[in-house]
Amino acid sequence: MKTNVYLDMDGTIADLYGIENWLPRLRNEDSKIFLECKPMITEEKLFQTFPETEYSIKILTMTPKDCTKTYHENVKEQKAKWLQKYFPKLSNQIYMRYGHNKNLKNSMNAILVDDSEPIRESWKGTALNPAELWG
Repeated sequence: MKTNVYLDMDGTIADLYGIENWLPRLRNEDSKIFLECKPMITEEKLFQTFPETEYSIKILTMTPKDCTKTYHENVKEQKAKWLQKYFPKLSNQIYMRYGHNKNLKNSMNAILVDDSEPIRESWKGTALNPAELWG
């Protein structure tokens, strides 16, 4: 049986925080910002780290804090487009509203890769810092 790996996007595989004025742009509900992100790892390196024969990789990401329902939906669409461009094999995607606990039913037996220390600390399974995995 494969181990589930849940990947955050912003600051983990997508360099949102490297974009100039990222926070004001999010507060202004600029959903195009997500299409501007550069990847922080290639799909090839991701699958070298977590081989498909042993792991099932899924996206587990949040939309921006205090966003409207319309912006939440726009962000989901933009992130899905970004994933299709850079990580086309990652079709299993879960989008949560900001602030939700990321733990799922199977968290105890799963791996989370997330740049947020508080989120990693609250994860019930194995939580990894992407900076330690791929720099």
